[in-house]
Amino acid sequence: MTPFTEIGAAIEEAAWLAHVHNKPHCVYQRFDGLMEVTPENPDRNPMYTTGAPGVVTTEYRSAA
Repeated sequence: MTPFTEIGAAIEEAAWLAHVHNKPHCVYQRFDGLMEVTPENPDRNPMYTTGAPGVVTTEYRSAA
């Protein structure tokens, strides 16, 4: 897993991995301020989810 500092790069990686592995991948915020891309995990709240080719869903929920 590669940590990301740029949201655009993280979303692009999630979309690519969803295409390659044919399953949803999500962008998650880590505690250290970086972002990570992993397969969908129902126990975590994603910022973005990629599923069908070319489809990115915004899932971001503010902590406020």
